[in-house]
Amino acid sequence: MIRKSTLFAVVGVVLFMLGALSCRKFEGGQTVPSYIHIDSITVDPNTDYYAFGAPTSKLTDAWVYVDDQLIGAFELPATFPVLKKGAHKVIVYGGIKVDGRSDARDRYPFYQRRVYESLNLVEDSIVTIQPVLSYYPIGDGTNLAWTEDFENTSSLLPEPESDANIVRVTGSEAWLSANSFFSGKVELPPDSLDFVLATADEFDFYKDFSSGVYCLLEMDYCCNDTFCVGVQYYESYQLKTLKLVKVTPTDKTHDKPERWNKIYINIGPLMNDYHSASYFKLYFTSDLTTQEDLDYNVVYHPINERRYYYLDNLKLLYRDLQDL
Repeated sequence: MIRKSTLFAVVGVVLFMLGALSCRKFEGGQTVPSYIHIDSITVDPNTDYYAFGAPTSKLTDAWVYVDDQLIGAFELPATFPVLKKGAHKVIVYGGIKVDGRSDARDRYPFYQRRVYESLNLVEDSIVTIQPVLSYYPIGDGTNLAWTEDFENTSSLLPEPESDANIVRVTGSEAWLSANSFFSGKVELPPDSLDFVLATADEFDFYKDFSSGVYCLLEMDYCCNDTFCVGVQYYESYQLKTLKLVKVTPTDKTHDKPERWNKIYINIGPLMNDYHSASYFKLYFTSDLTTQEDLDYNVVYHPINERRYYYLDNLKLLYRDLQDL
């Protein structure tokens, strides 16, 4: 379930401000707004790696409430007006681009909100805050169905039609941290066509939620070619495959990828729509079948180029939809 786009929240704030300014009078006789600045929202670096995996994030937006009223969802970094002064309760939620889309933004539901019980707002002055968020405890707002950090044998397996497997790499090729020394890599030589990988695990946790499930796949990735993420599901005695999101290259120079990106992919609606399916598996492939995809590859990836795909810190998290 996707909440309203940030655009609507920001437009609402702008319209409210224009109306207030036209009267030159705010609540309580205030004639000049206070301002809050948020440069970025980060995740607690001391997050338990063994419980939640690496605390990587790409929180692009701040959803801000003042005295329990939503004043807007702002793309970061942001400085925004508040029609209040003095001590007020300010709550900040981290926001993401769902499926990597700028037109589909939502609060990230697995991080706890940051609460400033008494933030002093000053007319015509900027108050800077630096929210640091933490996961909800496992079983109390956060449920972790699957992780893959490639520190051990990979749980992503090649399908019979795949031209390549995923291998563990370390050193300069890997995403590194205090607890992470390996990443997964798929390499397609010039004479290869496509890779196709699927999880060894079969997921059926969505059956425990009669009202529906909110489920996100998190993934850090680095690639010089487009690939797709989707699901396999077993329904009516048939194994079916559905591609959900096309992931675009992080590196168009055709050299070894150097830049990592992060994406949040919404799996929940599919699980809710196909609740009768026996199970779901995650599915990753470079198989691009539309003419647009083929034209893209002709332009950016001649047939004699090697294609690289690096993956790390994959997480499948879920929670009851009615608790959001």
